[in-house]
Amino acid sequence: MARKTKEDSQRTRDLILDAAEQVIYERGISLTTMANIADAAQVSRGAVYGHYKGKVELAIAMAERALQNAPALERGPEEPALVFLKRYCLHEVHSYIEASSLQRVLFILYVRIDDTPELVSIRERWEQKRATIITQCLQAAIQEGSLAAESDVALYSLYVQAQIEGIFSILFFNHSFFNDDAAANKWEIAERLCAMGLERLTQLPR
Repeated sequence: MARKTKEDSQRTRDLILDAAEQVIYERGISLTTMANIADAAQVSRGAVYGHYKGKVELAIAMAERALQNAPALERGPEEPALVFLKRYCLHEVHSYIEASSLQRVLFILYVRIDDTPELVSIRERWEQKRATIITQCLQAAIQEGSLAAESDVALYSLYVQAQIEGIFSILFFNHSFFNDDAAANKWEIAERLCAMGLERLTQLPR
C-alpha cells in the first residue's frame, strides 16, 4: 500500500509539473497562479500546495525536470571534435525549436520568467553547461591539429554560441524567409549555415 501511495503521489506531481509547463509557457510566470495550474492539472489547489509552496518553487521543479531529462549527445570514440561540434550545434538548435518539454521550458527560461532570480540562475547554469561543452570541443580540436595551437578558445567559444543563437533566430523568428519550399528544407539550411560558420573558425583572429 505504501508503494502505491508513493506512486500515486509521483503521478500527481507529474500532472502538476506538466500543467505548470503548459500554463507558464502560455501565460508567463507573472500571470500564472497556482489556481491556473491546479485547473490545468485537474487537481485541487490543496493538492498543488501539498507538493509545492508556491509557483516559483513549482517552476523550479518544472525546469529542473526538463533539463535533467534532456537527451545528451555523445561524441563517438573516433569522431573528430569539429564534426561532433557541428552535430552539437544542430542538436542545440533543435532543442530550442522542436516541440517538446525541453523546448517549452527553454522558451519559459528565456522569455516567460520576468527575471525571476531563481529561474535566471537555472538558465545561467544551462548556458554554462553549453559553454563548457563547446570549450572542450575546441580544446580537443586543437589537440587533434584541426585548430591552431594559438587559437583563442574563449573567442571561438563565443563565436560558436553566437552561431547557435543566430541559426535559432533565423529558423524560429524569420517566417518571411521560409516559404513552403524553404520550410521543408529548414534543417538542411540550418546544417549548411552551421557548416559554413564552423569553417570560419580557422580564419578568425588569433
